[in-house]
Amino acid sequence: MNPICSPIPEALDGKQWDVKNGSGSCDTVSRVMRVPLGSSDADRFIRNHEMAHAKITPRQSPKKQCEKYGVSIDAMQVCEDLRVHHYLEHAHIDRCGSFTQVEMDELVKRKLDNDRTLAMTLVACRNTADWDRAVESMTSQVEPSRLQPILDKVIAIDQTLQRGRGIGRPIGFKNCTAPAAKLFDSFFPETGPADVHVPIGALMRAAYRRRGNAQWGDMEIENLPATLSRRIPSMSRTKTYRDEGTNLSAVYRLPIDGRIFSRYRAHKGGTVLVDGSGSMQLTSEELLRIVTTAPAATIAIYSGRSKSGKLTIIGRKGMVATEAGLASARRSGSGNIVDGPALKWLSKQSAPRFWVSDGLVTGKHDASSISLAIECQNICHRSGIKRVEKSDAVCDLLKQWNRR
Repeated sequence: MNPICSPIPEALDGKQWDVKNGSGSCDTVSRVMRVPLGSSDADRFIRNHEMAHAKITPRQSPKKQCEKYGVSIDAMQVCEDLRVHHYLEHAHIDRCGSFTQVEMDELVKRKLDNDRTLAMTLVACRNTADWDRAVESMTSQVEPSRLQPILDKVIAIDQTLQRGRGIGRPIGFKNCTAPAAKLFDSFFPETGPADVHVPIGALMRAAYRRRGNAQWGDMEIENLPATLSRRIPSMSRTKTYRDEGTNLSAVYRLPIDGRIFSRYRAHKGGTVLVDGSGSMQLTSEELLRIVTTAPAATIAIYSGRSKSGKLTIIGRKGMVATEAGLASARRSGSGNIVDGPALKWLSKQSAPRFWVSDGLVTGKHDASSISLAIECQNICHRSGIKRVEKSDAVCDLLKQWNRR
């Protein structure tokens, strides 16, 4: 072993380390480091990278860290690599990377079938010369319409990591790596592609203008009293036409589509959660249309002010709010405040689950936060919640659901 090419992690903590020849790894718990011992620039970069891990990565089991912060091991590893690269930059240590362009082309080629693995490659080499090689390789192998959203999300992950405190100290794992890993898993779930339920980019811009972490307000759940509700049994079922049956009622359709027999079918259930904050600008007529389109569904509206909010059920099993009831339900406040608790409520209701919202979530005092946005994104993804921005859109979806 050439002593000039061998790292000395003992100088960092005064403990005994086992340094072995390898491709690059650092077990901070067992104090075992495996690094290439050659004299090339790439070998030197890997040694510096692993030495930085030995200095700033907490001496705790990665599995326990992932369970603690609720992130995947892959997301945690690549985001911690990214934090290491920012530390190396701060320490003015060369970040030449460890891949040639040919090697990067081969690596990208093996990962082309999965956006998550492409994103992992980009995050892991961000803030090094390998980043330019990876972007060049992906540009030549990935369609621009697919690549650009991946790049935008990776940059958002990097910005989230840099925003945390103590990026070059062990505490930076909690403040920088963990939030970035949560965002990575939200953008690129292990279970497959996810719809963007929450426009996280817009929330990040708002979060940069505020200090501190926002928290959800307290939520109260309320059912409208009978005096503010009415039954609409005539609308609790739908008349459908078929080309076979026993009730001949539409002979005029014979030359059109042959569906001359009719039958009544009860409306299906489902749940609709309506964001009643001021930014939505929903009218009473729009709310009335939602509750009457699917009277068998459970429909609720929420909003809040200051530190608390209210979720009011305005439709359930054919009982829907009157105009006075809708007006009463909208008096909770003009802010969001309780998006997270409201979505947790929705996740426990019957499917299909629709969320009528612009996706701009806030907590107490209407403050936005990237952590709150990630939480809402994850709730929607795990629970199969579909977000729609307009009342007309959810009405169309409810009609389609009832035709099945």
